[in-house]
Amino acid sequence: MSAIWSTIWDRVKSIPERLGARGRLLVFLLIILVSVGYSVLVFTEKDPRSNSFCGTCHNMEPFIEAIEPTPHGAFNCHTCHELSPSVVKELWIQITESPSAAEVKERSTVLLFEKCTECHKVTELTTMQIHEAHLSIVEKARSCNLCHNPHAEQELASSCTDCHDARSAATTHQGFHDMAIGELERGNTAICSQCHSPNAKWEIPLSPECITGFVKNYGCFDCHEPPLPAPSIVDRSCTECHSS
Repeated sequence: MSAIWSTIWDRVKSIPERLGARGRLLVFLLIILVSVGYSVLVFTEKDPRSNSFCGTCHNMEPFIEAIEPTPHGAFNCHTCHELSPSVVKELWIQITESPSAAEVKERSTVLLFEKCTECHKVTELTTMQIHEAHLSIVEKARSCNLCHNPHAEQELASSCTDCHDARSAATTHQGFHDMAIGELERGNTAICSQCHSPNAKWEIPLSPECITGFVKNYGCFDCHEPPLPAPSIVDRSCTECHSS
């Protein structure tokens, strides 16, 4: 066995001599080329500093600027947008069509579920009621960005009313006080605090007069008499209440 390894080693040592000067130069240049290429690939794929390269295209600038202040700004673009052969098509579209940022956003078909749940574990997300309610839809669509915009933490990718009928929701919300009165009549004295309390799941702030009355040990209906005015959600964002 040692004789075989000795023979192999002798052949390896003789490679430079057999290649000649030109061959050795070509091998050296090939090693340099592979090393540089690999370093560039790793930098492009892993290092967040390479994100500025994406921003060299005018239509990418808004996405780079939006994501930088968010937690996602600490990651390389290719953490979510994996490099694939389709990048050639994307480059061709950039050169021939030069689409605007709005057109890029509209035409984007990147679906993010597996990538999102690598960091955001499903078991942790479903502790929030809004996530639990939508989980089955998201799992079927394989896309968290049906609702979320990964580039802007506080911005929804689509409106709640794209799926939920606004008129029906407004009607339902207008009946909340009638429902609360019915609960009070059944002895549920904590019903008001389910909305009108700093610890409420959906906090609707009280007026200063109500807080003063509460400090003086007044109950809600020492001042208010039913029927109460119907709550309105006009010009209110759904996520003001439905974000937890």
